[in-house]
Amino acid sequence: MTKWLNIQELADQTNIPDTTIRRYISKFANFFIFKGGARSRRYEDTAVKVLIRIKQLYDNGHESEEVDNTLRKEFAVVIDGDKEETFEKASTPALATADDMEEIKEALKQQQEFNKLLIEKLVDQERYIKETLEKRDHLFLESIKAIQEEKKALLESASTEEKKPSFFKRLFG
Repeated sequence: MTKWLNIQELADQTNIPDTTIRRYISKFANFFIFKGGARSRRYEDTAVKVLIRIKQLYDNGHESEEVDNTLRKEFAVVIDGDKEETFEKASTPALATADDMEEIKEALKQQQEFNKLLIEKLVDQERYIKETLEKRDHLFLESIKAIQEEKKALLESASTEEKKPSFFKRLFG
């Protein structure tokens, strides 16, 4: 009869830390026969020999590919169909119903309308800002022109006053 061991029991029998055993099992899953679910998974007692051999190969300085090739020569590869699995397959979640789909479509439609309103509001704000800036620029340019005209008028009046002879020159002249 086959003996089934959990990760901790494998660690005790092989003197390999359980985290290392988990890494070995995930890397070389094709060489391990297991049963049970993810939390209560148990491995066949032949896993002890495989784990010890993997540790020896790594200790001798072999790379993962070399370890895999050596294991393929020394141990049988487990094909998915040959695994003894006693756990039931996880039930697939129910697909969305027609009502769910209608709710999703309605929510999507509402979101699209909301997005359209936001875009319109953004365009209005941009237009308002642009108009305000143009109006401000126009008023600024008008005030600059008015100041320049005023300066020009002052300069002209000052130059005409300089051209007139003074009162004494005209009187004694």
